[in-house]
Amino acid sequence: MNMNKSQKLFSILREKRLIALLTPESVEQCISAYEILYEYDVILEIAFRSQIALDGIKGIIAKYPKALLLAGTVMTRKQAEESIDAGVAGVVSADYIPEVVEVCVKHDVMCAPGGLSDAGKQLVRKAALYDCELNVLREKYPHQWVYKLFPAIAGAHSNVDFVKAWRGPYKDLSIIYTGGVSIENLKELSSADPTGIFCGSALTKSIDDPEQMRRDVEKWIDATKLTSTGKFQSESVNEMAEDFEKWVETNGTSSMNSLSKLISNQAPAKVVTLGEIMLRLSPPEPLRFVQTTSFNSTFGGAEANTAVAFANYGLNSSFVTVLPSHEIGQSAVNSLRAYGVDTKYILRKGNRVGIYFLEYGASQRPSKVIYDRANSAISNIKPGQINWDSIFEGATWFHWSGITPALSNSAAKVTREALIAAKKHGVKVSVDLNFRKKLWSEGRAQAVMSELMEYVDVCIGNEEDAEKTFGIRAKATDVDSGKLNEAGYHEVARRMVEKFGFEKVAITLRESISASDNNWSACLFNGNEFMLSKKYPIHIVDRVGGGDSFSSGLVYAVISGKSDKDALEFGVAASCLKQTIHGDFNLVSVEEIEKLARGGSSGRIQR
Repeated sequence: MNMNKSQKLFSILREKRLIALLTPESVEQCISAYEILYEYDVILEIAFRSQIALDGIKGIIAKYPKALLLAGTVMTRKQAEESIDAGVAGVVSADYIPEVVEVCVKHDVMCAPGGLSDAGKQLVRKAALYDCELNVLREKYPHQWVYKLFPAIAGAHSNVDFVKAWRGPYKDLSIIYTGGVSIENLKELSSADPTGIFCGSALTKSIDDPEQMRRDVEKWIDATKLTSTGKFQSESVNEMAEDFEKWVETNGTSSMNSLSKLISNQAPAKVVTLGEIMLRLSPPEPLRFVQTTSFNSTFGGAEANTAVAFANYGLNSSFVTVLPSHEIGQSAVNSLRAYGVDTKYILRKGNRVGIYFLEYGASQRPSKVIYDRANSAISNIKPGQINWDSIFEGATWFHWSGITPALSNSAAKVTREALIAAKKHGVKVSVDLNFRKKLWSEGRAQAVMSELMEYVDVCIGNEEDAEKTFGIRAKATDVDSGKLNEAGYHEVARRMVEKFGFEKVAITLRESISASDNNWSACLFNGNEFMLSKKYPIHIVDRVGGGDSFSSGLVYAVISGKSDKDALEFGVAASCLKQTIHGDFNLVSVEEIEKLARGGSSGRIQR
């Protein structure tokens, strides 16, 4: 067989199973990396982050015309055309970008878009571009029978289980694992998928020390040596694949729908969130805005924070928003993917990513937030732009917050559109009231939010949300002084249930001793019983996202079948731990939360 460059590249990938990712600082680095990796038949992927990447590819091809290279992080038609014209044998993207795939198929160049749960859809689209059936794509174009799983590792969780299911309908599908792959977990991943291809930037981290780079490469090669029979370790997965084939023969339904139904009872619950993710800029602690000459950056936002927590707890978490297609928008997407959030429903349009500036408080000086989010991409969302029926197919839960309808009139209409679709699909709905006085007035909030409550099953708020959003105030309470009357919140929750028919109302209770020290607890009313959680004294590291972590913890616990009391304790413990972590996202495990909820609060080092 006379193989083209992509087929030769793919053949080496199947044999050597490694890709070394390089974000180059110079053309010389590209050439040096290629020369070292060539000694081991390891493929080099050069990330398209600057002009240096294209110049580096050209430099390698000029010196080694038969070099087999991958262009990585290719996001536009122009980048795809430039990299192919320069001589690459394959193209890798962070997501399925139609124009990039079209260019690759036109030139019959291997294309591996990233994703977490759309393997079948990507293969079907490739087959359509080749104007062939799936079986023909697999047999005639094996270099396109490939999918990039990103991220391969999310927090403490491996996503290899997705692959086990895909291999039923998509026989011999080659998977490129990237995102979180390291020498520490490579052997386990390689054993779990003996045909997997593994990509990592750690292979090139010592590019300026050739001998150390060679030692790193040799360690990765050793870690991918097969110690198994070449089959997945789980017999249940093999049995599931056999059942799938029988199911398709009997029903004759499309592969994706069949797969969805086959594994629905074994897959984690699908949870959908809608909202804005913003760029967060903070002075180095404890500097004030007027002192700093630099800002630390991260991403966050109420619903994005809950989406990350859901994924971290092992749920199938999908986040819906609107983000620009430029690099800052992509960085926001990447921040979600890094923790396993499904981002395929994100609409890419508009020009602005919202920004918020956070100044950390200390002692008696409170934290301060300044928003720069006007005219952000999601604030311009319009009804009809999102296919909610597709999103809620197979979903268990939908979570939103009062921030989203506060962004604009059109965002409020889209929120209502989403809620109607969720109920149409039998999806449970929770809301975090999240009143923001910088976004809308109390009067406007009460008018809009009251109309949306008919779709809500579980309502969550903090100690003042009910008053600001519904005009229902807890008696004998002064939020500013930190004086909270727990009995008053029983009355607030009862009135909310009576007025809107909620199944559950949960309210977080923050007693602010100072900006640095708070007492933290919550209460829950289920229409029959009012319950209070234990109270945690917290020395604050970062309180942003505290309420979001309570919401995600409570919802996760309810989905998991915990009692209302246990769900309340889980949510409060999750939120307590979050406030000890910098950034918006709650990066703690279910096990850590459950240990704290059981009383393990000493903070002793874990050995």
